Amino acid sequence: MNKRNWLAFFGFLYVIVWVIGLLIPTGTLSPSMSNGELQQALLANQLARLIQVFLIDGVAGISILLFAVAVSSLFQTADEKPLARMVLSVGVVAGTISLVQAAVQQTLVNPDLLASAETPFRTLLVLVNQIDTFKLMALALLSISTSILGARTRLIPAWINWLGIILTFALILGGLSFAVANSLLTAILFASLPMLLVWVGAISAVGMRRVK
Repeated sequence: MNKRNWLAFFGFLYVIVWVIGLLIPTGTLSPSMSNGELQQALLANQLARLIQVFLIDGVAGISILLFAVAVSSLFQTADEKPLARMVLSVGVVAGTISLVQAAVQQTLVNPDLLASAETPFRTLLVLVNQIDTFKLMALALLSISTSILGARTRLIPAWINWLGIILTFALILGGLSFAVANSLLTAILFASLPMLLVWVGAISAVGMRRVK
Protein backbone atom coordinates (compact mmCIF):
# COMPACT_ATOMS: atom_id res chain seq x y z
CA MET A 1 0.00 0.00 0.00
CA ASN A 2 1.11 3.58 -0.64
CA LYS A 3 1.28 6.36 1.93
CA ARG A 4 -2.35 7.43 1.46
CA ASN A 5 -3.55 3.85 1.80
CA TRP A 6 -1.76 3.55 5.15
CA LEU A 7 -3.14 6.92 6.25
CA ALA A 8 -6.71 5.85 5.52
CA PHE A 9 -6.27 2.36 7.02
CA PHE A 10 -4.80 3.39 10.37
CA GLY A 11 -7.05 6.42 10.71
CA PHE A 12 -10.21 4.39 10.17
CA LEU A 13 -8.89 1.61 12.41
CA TYR A 14 -8.38 4.18 15.20
CA VAL A 15 -11.96 5.40 14.85
CA ILE A 16 -13.45 1.90 14.64
CA VAL A 17 -11.70 0.48 17.71
CA TRP A 18 -12.67 3.54 19.76
CA VAL A 19 -16.32 3.25 18.75
CA ILE A 20 -16.39 -0.49 19.51
CA GLY A 21 -14.59 0.08 22.81
CA LEU A 22 -17.08 2.73 23.90
CA LEU A 23 -19.99 0.42 23.15
CA ILE A 24 -18.68 -2.19 25.60
CA PRO A 25 -20.47 -1.77 28.96
CA THR A 26 -17.84 -1.62 31.70
CA GLY A 27 -19.45 0.51 34.39
CA THR A 28 -18.16 3.85 35.63
CA LEU A 29 -14.96 4.27 37.63
CA SER A 30 -14.22 7.45 39.55
CA PRO A 31 -11.35 8.53 41.81
CA SER A 32 -14.02 9.63 44.28
CA MET A 33 -14.97 5.97 44.82
CA SER A 34 -13.40 4.08 47.71
CA ASN A 35 -10.81 1.38 47.06
CA GLY A 36 -13.38 -1.31 47.95
CA GLU A 37 -16.00 0.16 45.59
CA LEU A 38 -13.48 0.26 42.75
CA GLN A 39 -12.52 -3.35 43.43
CA GLN A 40 -16.15 -4.49 43.24
CA ALA A 41 -16.80 -2.50 40.06
CA LEU A 42 -13.71 -3.98 38.39
CA LEU A 43 -14.60 -7.53 39.48
CA ALA A 44 -18.10 -7.13 38.03
CA ASN A 45 -16.77 -6.09 34.60
CA GLN A 46 -13.37 -7.77 34.45
CA LEU A 47 -13.54 -9.33 30.97
CA ALA A 48 -15.37 -6.39 29.40
CA ARG A 49 -12.81 -3.93 30.76
CA LEU A 50 -9.94 -6.13 29.57
CA ILE A 51 -11.32 -6.08 26.02
CA GLN A 52 -12.00 -2.34 26.20
CA VAL A 53 -8.46 -1.56 27.37
CA PHE A 54 -7.04 -3.75 24.60
CA LEU A 55 -9.02 -1.79 22.01
CA ILE A 56 -8.99 1.87 23.11
CA ASP A 57 -5.53 1.96 24.66
CA GLY A 58 -3.66 -0.87 22.94
CA VAL A 59 -4.90 -1.08 19.33
CA ALA A 60 -5.85 2.62 19.23
CA GLY A 61 -2.41 3.59 20.57
CA ILE A 62 -0.63 1.70 17.80
CA SER A 63 -3.10 3.04 15.22
CA ILE A 64 -2.65 6.74 16.11
CA LEU A 65 1.13 6.30 16.12
CA LEU A 66 1.12 4.80 12.61
CA PHE A 67 -1.51 7.31 11.47
CA ALA A 68 0.91 10.10 12.45
CA VAL A 69 3.75 8.34 10.61
CA ALA A 70 1.58 8.20 7.47
CA VAL A 71 0.47 11.85 7.79
CA SER A 72 4.03 13.13 8.29
CA SER A 73 5.27 11.20 5.25
CA LEU A 74 2.89 13.16 2.99
CA PHE A 75 4.69 16.45 3.65
CA GLN A 76 8.22 16.27 2.25
CA THR A 77 9.26 19.73 1.01
CA ALA A 78 11.94 21.68 2.87
CA ASP A 79 9.38 24.17 4.22
CA GLU A 80 7.09 21.41 5.45
CA LYS A 81 9.64 19.10 7.06
CA PRO A 82 9.97 20.83 10.47
CA LEU A 83 6.21 20.60 11.10
CA ALA A 84 6.10 17.12 9.54
CA ARG A 85 8.71 16.02 12.08
CA MET A 86 6.54 17.47 14.83
CA VAL A 87 3.54 15.49 13.55
CA LEU A 88 5.66 12.35 13.63
CA SER A 89 7.13 13.08 17.07
CA VAL A 90 3.88 13.93 18.86
CA GLY A 91 2.14 10.99 17.18
CA VAL A 92 4.80 8.65 18.53
CA VAL A 93 4.44 10.25 21.97
CA ALA A 94 0.63 9.95 21.95
CA GLY A 95 0.76 6.33 20.82
CA THR A 96 3.43 5.42 23.36
CA ILE A 97 1.51 7.05 26.21
CA SER A 98 -1.59 5.13 25.17
CA LEU A 99 0.36 1.87 25.36
CA VAL A 100 1.65 2.84 28.81
CA GLN A 101 -1.97 3.43 29.86
CA ALA A 102 -2.86 -0.01 28.53
CA ALA A 103 -0.11 -1.56 30.64
CA VAL A 104 -1.22 0.27 33.80
CA GLN A 105 -4.87 -0.60 33.20
CA GLN A 106 -3.96 -4.26 32.76
CA THR A 107 -3.04 -4.25 36.44
CA LEU A 108 -6.58 -3.11 37.25
CA VAL A 109 -8.00 -6.29 35.71
CA ASN A 110 -5.26 -8.69 36.80
CA PRO A 111 -7.05 -11.59 38.58
CA ASP A 112 -4.45 -11.87 41.34
CA LEU A 113 -4.50 -8.15 42.07
CA LEU A 114 -8.29 -7.99 41.90
CA ALA A 115 -8.50 -10.68 44.54
CA SER A 116 -6.43 -8.63 47.00
CA ALA A 117 -7.90 -5.85 49.10
CA GLU A 118 -4.38 -4.42 49.41
CA THR A 119 -4.19 -3.44 45.74
CA PRO A 120 -4.24 0.41 45.45
CA PHE A 121 -7.01 0.59 42.85
CA ARG A 122 -7.74 4.26 43.47
CA THR A 123 -4.06 5.22 43.14
CA LEU A 124 -3.80 3.30 39.87
CA LEU A 125 -6.95 4.98 38.51
CA VAL A 126 -5.60 8.43 39.40
CA LEU A 127 -2.33 7.51 37.67
CA VAL A 128 -4.21 6.50 34.50
CA ASN A 129 -6.04 9.86 34.49
CA GLN A 130 -2.81 11.78 35.01
CA ILE A 131 -1.17 9.92 32.13
CA ASP A 132 -4.22 10.73 30.00
CA THR A 133 -3.54 14.45 30.47
CA PHE A 134 -0.18 14.11 28.73
CA LYS A 135 -1.71 12.02 25.94
CA LEU A 136 -4.32 14.72 25.33
CA MET A 137 -1.58 17.37 25.11
CA ALA A 138 0.28 15.23 22.55
CA LEU A 139 -2.93 14.78 20.54
CA ALA A 140 -3.50 18.54 20.67
CA LEU A 141 -0.05 19.12 19.16
CA LEU A 142 -0.76 16.46 16.53
CA SER A 143 -4.00 18.20 15.64
CA ILE A 144 -2.62 21.72 15.37
CA SER A 145 0.55 20.77 13.47
CA THR A 146 -1.41 18.65 10.98
CA SER A 147 -3.95 21.44 10.53
CA ILE A 148 -1.24 24.02 9.83
CA LEU A 149 0.39 21.70 7.29
CA GLY A 150 -3.00 20.99 5.71
CA ALA A 151 -3.72 24.72 5.37
CA ARG A 152 -0.29 25.49 3.92
CA THR A 153 -0.34 22.72 1.32
CA ARG A 154 -4.10 22.57 0.72
CA LEU A 155 -3.87 18.78 0.82
CA ILE A 156 -6.55 18.82 3.52
CA PRO A 157 -9.86 20.71 3.08
CA ALA A 158 -10.21 23.95 5.02
CA TRP A 159 -13.12 22.75 7.18
CA ILE A 160 -11.05 19.83 8.46
CA ASN A 161 -8.19 22.18 9.30
CA TRP A 162 -10.54 24.47 11.23
CA LEU A 163 -11.98 21.46 13.03
CA GLY A 164 -8.43 20.48 13.95
CA ILE A 165 -7.76 23.93 15.40
CA ILE A 166 -10.96 23.82 17.49
CA LEU A 167 -10.06 20.27 18.53
CA THR A 168 -6.66 21.47 19.74
CA PHE A 169 -8.22 23.87 22.24
CA ALA A 170 -10.82 21.27 23.29
CA LEU A 171 -8.10 18.69 24.02
CA ILE A 172 -6.03 21.15 26.03
CA LEU A 173 -8.99 22.35 28.09
CA GLY A 174 -10.32 18.81 28.46
CA GLY A 175 -6.94 17.62 29.71
CA LEU A 176 -7.06 20.24 32.45
CA SER A 177 -10.22 18.60 33.83
CA PHE A 178 -8.04 15.87 35.37
CA ALA A 179 -6.17 18.51 37.36
CA VAL A 180 -8.98 20.98 38.08
CA ALA A 181 -12.46 19.88 39.18
CA ASN A 182 -14.67 21.92 36.87
CA SER A 183 -17.92 20.84 35.20
CA LEU A 184 -17.28 22.95 32.09
CA LEU A 185 -13.82 21.42 31.57
CA THR A 186 -15.31 17.95 32.06
CA ALA A 187 -17.99 18.69 29.44
CA ILE A 188 -15.30 19.86 27.02
CA LEU A 189 -13.33 16.67 27.72
CA PHE A 190 -16.33 14.50 26.75
CA ALA A 191 -16.98 16.64 23.65
CA SER A 192 -13.35 16.39 22.52
CA LEU A 193 -13.50 12.63 21.92
CA PRO A 194 -16.18 12.65 19.17
CA MET A 195 -14.44 15.69 17.68
CA LEU A 196 -11.15 13.76 17.61
CA LEU A 197 -12.78 10.74 15.96
CA VAL A 198 -14.49 12.92 13.34
CA TRP A 199 -11.20 14.73 12.63
CA VAL A 200 -9.16 11.54 12.24
CA GLY A 201 -11.93 9.94 10.18
CA ALA A 202 -12.21 13.00 7.91
CA ILE A 203 -8.46 13.07 7.22
CA SER A 204 -8.57 9.34 6.51
CA ALA A 205 -11.47 9.84 4.09
CA VAL A 206 -9.46 12.54 2.29
CA GLY A 207 -6.53 10.14 1.99
CA MET A 208 -8.75 7.38 0.64
CA ARG A 209 -10.42 9.73 -1.85
CA ARG A 210 -7.09 10.94 -3.18
CA VAL A 211 -5.96 7.34 -3.66
CA LYS A 212 -8.89 6.85 -6.02
